[in-house]
Amino acid sequence: MNLKQREIRVMHADHLRARALHDVTRLREVLATIAELAEKSSSALVLPDIARLARSALVGSTPEDPRLARLG
Repeated sequence: MNLKQREIRVMHADHLRARALHDVTRLREVLATIAELAEKSSSALVLPDIARLARSALVGSTPEDPRLARLG
């Protein structure tokens, strides 16, 4: 493997790591919100809200690019 290939693989691995960390943070926030909803309500009416939150948490999102954050 030459240096260019290695650099590309390292950049790709860094991107995957950043995305995974972003997803973990987002999923923890949603899980905390779901737990809060479940603890505060004993009604079954909150179940559609919990299902909606769970579905939206499973949809992937792209973390913001730190290079672009400095521009704003």
